[in-house]
Amino acid sequence: MDGDTSRFDYDIMGSLTIDRLLPATPDRVWRAFAAPGELASWFWPEPFQTEVSLEARQSGELRIRSESAGMGVTGKVTDIEPERLLSTSWQWDGEEQRTDVTIQLRPEEQGTRLTVRHIGFTTEEAIADHVRGWNDCLDRLDRIGLTA
Repeated sequence: MDGDTSRFDYDIMGSLTIDRLLPATPDRVWRAFAAPGELASWFWPEPFQTEVSLEARQSGELRIRSESAGMGVTGKVTDIEPERLLSTSWQWDGEEQRTDVTIQLRPEEQGTRLTVRHIGFTTEEAIADHVRGWNDCLDRLDRIGLTA
C-alpha cells in the first residue's frame, strides 16, 4: 500500500498504531472484524485454516486459532461500539503477557479509516514482530475485497 492509504507508528511506551484507508463503508469493514466467519477468512494465511469465535458484545469472548499452525489468541471484549470501535484483551497461547487491541473505524469521503492500536508490549522486538504481523494480516483484506 502507498503512503496515502497506510502508515504505522510505534512508541517506547510499548504500543503500535497502524492506520489504513479502506475503500468500503464502516459497516462493511466492521463485519470483516466482528463477524467470526469473515475474520477467519482473511486474518491468517489460508493454509492455517483459521477458526474464530467472537461474541461481539461487552465482555464477550474472543478466540482465534489455527490447529495446523499450532497457535492461537484469546481475549475478552473490553469496549464495543458497532461500526466504530472494538477493543479486546489479547493473549497468545502459551504466553503470560496480555496486551490490548483496539480497532477503530471512521468514515471518510473515500471509504473508512481503519486504525489498529495494540498496547502493552514490553520489548521493541515484540512491537516490531506485531507491526509486521498486523500488516501481514491487514494486507489479506483483499481476500474479501477491502483493499485498494
